Amino acid sequence: MKPVKTVLLVLFLATSVFIQWEAHRLDSSAPGSALVGQLAPSFALLDLDGERVRLEDLRGQFVLVDFWPTWCGPCRQSMPVLEQFSERMGDRLTLLSVNLKEREDVVLSYADQNDLQSRILLDLDGAIARAYQVEAIPMQFLIDSEGIVRQAVAGYNPSPSPDYS
Repeated sequence: MKPVKTVLLVLFLATSVFIQWEAHRLDSSAPGSALVGQLAPSFALLDLDGERVRLEDLRGQFVLVDFWPTWCGPCRQSMPVLEQFSERMGDRLTLLSVNLKEREDVVLSYADQNDLQSRILLDLDGAIARAYQVEAIPMQFLIDSEGIVRQAVAGYNPSPSPDYS
C-alpha cells in the first residue's frame, strides 16, 4: 500500500474509533449516564480500616468513584491504572474504590496480595451501586468539587483522562 493511502486509512480508522467513543459516551442509555450533570448520590461507607467515609466530606475536590468486585477480570486490569492515574493527579483527585457485595476478609486479602493503595470502601449490600445505577463493571464516576457527576464510564479504560473543566 502506498504511504498516502496508509496515512488516510489510519486517519479514517482513528476518526471512526473517536466517533464511536463519543457516541457511546454521550449515549443517554449508557449505564450511569442519567446521573451526569446531577448531584452525586450521597453515601457513607466503611473502608477496610473500619473508618466511615462520607462523600459530602470530600466536597471541594474531585472524586473518582470506581465500582468493582475482586473476581472481575477487567476490574483487576483497571485498578492499577486508576491508582497510577490517581497518584499522578495528587491532591487534585481522591480515588474511592467501592467493592461490590464481597466480604471484608476477601477484599482485604485481595488488596494485600495486589498492594492496592487506594481507599477501598465496602458496599456490602450493593445499595450504593444501585443508587449510582451501576449495571456494568468496572464502572467509574467522576464527581467535581461541587459534588456534580461529570462523567460515567463503564468498562476498562487503559488510559483514563477525566475532564476536569
